[in-house]
Amino acid sequence: MLKILTTFFCLLFLFQGVRAQDANYWSSNYNPAGFLTPGAVIAFNRDSGVMFLNPALLAYSNKSTASISGSIYQYSNIRVKNGAGTGLNLNSSSATIIPQIVSATISLKGKKPFTLGYALIHNPVMNYQVTQQRDAKFNVLNDSYSPGDESFLGQVKKQSSINETTGIISGGFKISDHWALGLSAEGQLRKQTGDYDASSRALINVNTNTGLLPLSSAEESYLASYYHIGLRFKTGLAYDEGRNHFGLTITSPLLHIASRANILSDNTVNNLIVPGDDPEHPGNKDTINFLTNSRQQRLKAIYKMPLSIGFGYAYDYKKGQIYFAAEYFAKVNEYSIISPRDVDVVKGQIPLAISAKTSLQLKDVRRSVINFGVGASYLLRPDVTGFVSLNTDFNYANNDLYKDDNGSSSNIAYYNIYHCQLGANLKRRKFNFRAGLLLAYGTTNKYLQDINFDNPNENNFLSGNPVNTHASHFSAGLLLTYIHNL
Repeated sequence: MLKILTTFFCLLFLFQGVRAQDANYWSSNYNPAGFLTPGAVIAFNRDSGVMFLNPALLAYSNKSTASISGSIYQYSNIRVKNGAGTGLNLNSSSATIIPQIVSATISLKGKKPFTLGYALIHNPVMNYQVTQQRDAKFNVLNDSYSPGDESFLGQVKKQSSINETTGIISGGFKISDHWALGLSAEGQLRKQTGDYDASSRALINVNTNTGLLPLSSAEESYLASYYHIGLRFKTGLAYDEGRNHFGLTITSPLLHIASRANILSDNTVNNLIVPGDDPEHPGNKDTINFLTNSRQQRLKAIYKMPLSIGFGYAYDYKKGQIYFAAEYFAKVNEYSIISPRDVDVVKGQIPLAISAKTSLQLKDVRRSVINFGVGASYLLRPDVTGFVSLNTDFNYANNDLYKDDNGSSSNIAYYNIYHCQLGANLKRRKFNFRAGLLLAYGTTNKYLQDINFDNPNENNFLSGNPVNTHASHFSAGLLLTYIHNL
């Protein structure tokens, strides 16, 4: 019996998870290769936007003040083919209107000109909601005690939402005719809520006096939510001479300021009959009934962002500019985003202790990645400039890096994403107006299911045997930006 229970708990805490698409650093349109977004560059691109990515570029702003606001009208879809079993796809679609950026610059003139900039940026990282069900009659339980096909009902629900709001204050100034230096501080508020629920039920085919069939079931539920406030700093350097423009940024890891987290977990097994583990009595059977449960409030949360180094180069040609950018992100060793208190989650007289601290933790680990992007602008007519850019958004999640299977991963985006931006800018004396199309696509054939309703049985506690399947992500958005020069 002890071996059976141990096996169950290993399966239980391996399958459950709260995951979200936060495993890509350049998913937002204001990444260093988001050439369409005003100011989303590392090297000087002679654009009329607010240079908030590389603070050194503020030194090239000769306008007293400028303000910018942007909105994105976006459609996003994530599809996991056979996500809960054959023909049981998991689809999550959303259409949103996103106020993206509000920012401004203040140019302080004098013997040593200095420009200040500030920005408030909202990034909806993920809004993921899926449900699936299998209601069918097929052979689930062992024929030795439940002959024939059983009525089976399996359900799964997963929700996850992540939002980030970042406030930036920057300053830039020239240190020589060709060189500029800048510094910025970024405060980040991150909120994540994830909810995973799965249940499997099978009616046992036996004769009873009442005519009602007994029920075997297994259910699991895990809800985790947190907010985290952090601070990081950035140093920027820019070089500008003739047609050539270089930029370099170094961003510090995210420092912890404040946080709060809550978890709620409930897992039950009722009337599940499994073969005994005594080799001398192979016909023996054990009936399992047990409960694990934990509710913990006011926990501390830790969210990490690694050191990153960005490089940009822009080259002017007759009617436009060619731009290249790259950014390196260091690895992050395994850590717990949420660490529950060390209490036993098992209820009742079961000869096995399971600690919430390890089994219910929400954890993260990241490999190092380098992203690349290219862009170009072209003067279509004296007052209209066209833009196009392409960039990678490589995935940093890798479950093989975890030391063990305890706890839950914080990601679902186990695929690389590729972005394309197309748009144009209309220039007037007092303002600039920009519109563009944002496209993104990612796919993988190695997406591991959380649960598999193809083959539920006693040995996998009615959860099936998860296998790798196909997952894809697609999004399309319309960017509208207005820049007013005061």
